[in-house]
Amino acid sequence: MAVEDDKQKAQELYGNLSQPQESRHIPESMDMEAHFSRLQDGLKHHYEYRVTHRFSTGVNNKPRLLAAAIPCITGIGCLYQAIATARDQHTHPPPGNLVAIDDCRLHMQTAGSGLPTVVLEAGLGGMSSAWGWIQPETAKFCKVVSYDRAGLGWSWPDTTPKTARVAAQRLHNLLHCIRIHPPYVLVGHSMGGLFIRVFADLFPNEVAGMVLIDAVHPDQHLRSNVIDKHMRSGFRFLRAVPLLTRLGYVRLAGLFNAWARGLPPRQAAEAESFLSTYGHLKTTCEESLAWETICAEVRATRRLGDIPLAVVTAGRDLLFGQAELQRELATLSSDSVHFAIDGADHISLVTHREHALLVVQAIRHVVDRVNALTGEKKRGQK
Repeated sequence: MAVEDDKQKAQELYGNLSQPQESRHIPESMDMEAHFSRLQDGLKHHYEYRVTHRFSTGVNNKPRLLAAAIPCITGIGCLYQAIATARDQHTHPPPGNLVAIDDCRLHMQTAGSGLPTVVLEAGLGGMSSAWGWIQPETAKFCKVVSYDRAGLGWSWPDTTPKTARVAAQRLHNLLHCIRIHPPYVLVGHSMGGLFIRVFADLFPNEVAGMVLIDAVHPDQHLRSNVIDKHMRSGFRFLRAVPLLTRLGYVRLAGLFNAWARGLPPRQAAEAESFLSTYGHLKTTCEESLAWETICAEVRATRRLGDIPLAVVTAGRDLLFGQAELQRELATLSSDSVHFAIDGADHISLVTHREHALLVVQAIRHVVDRVNALTGEKKRGQK
């Protein structure tokens, strides 16, 4: 019964998707080739799908995986993990500021100037370093903020339940505490897309635009058996990760190093460090355990109305059903575009420079659209 209720809610949010959607998310006035020569129409793009649906961290070096187990079995791995973590804390100090919000301290970085302010929300296991290519490029045309959710990156852990509402309220408090005022363009990658949709629902008058980067659809595990199996295998693996991290296995095997590969050298080193750190990965596991709660929160949100929206989808390594779900996200606003980036996968959209720069083009499109609408509104008031 709960599944049927969720499907009914999805239809209310996204409409009847058996009807053509092209006119609903590709504005006729937009010259796609002139403005985004390498960003492809997400509706017509030919996607490359995965051969297997099982979760993988991207490590294919079996000898290394086996060799990493030896120190863990003998107990040396725990000592190595403690020493390496202490070393990393000295080597990678916070590049931004720690701001006291509620019951913890959040790490944040700002760059650039001008309105609207772009706010970056990372995905599951992500942190501010993941925006190493995107933040400085976006700062060339507006102010941009990145931060670490509680327990991730340099932000302090907390005991508050992992919900989208808590994360959104805390981000809102952070922005106001450091006097970064609306309007905001919210940018969310992967699971970060869920958090920013709840933020937009809580503070609709402060959100002027949104960019969803291969964002999670709250019903994806209900609508696609392949996605459901992929997620279940990934979440089972994540439950074991905190223990494996304590034993030093995650660091020795480089289990999550692929998630940082391609970033600028400093940010890649920071991300690799935290992706081998107990606190960061424990919080990642806790957020995955809150998946159903967070998705239910997003299902209860309203549509985005007519605010500018860009949906950016990876062109390869998709799971079956994912392309259709991404197209649904583009129907959340009546003023939206859907782009696909050829050759990009879920991670490389933000970590590889050539793909990240195309994401920046999509962000710029939304920022320019927001500024154009603001100008039209001001002229109409004269």
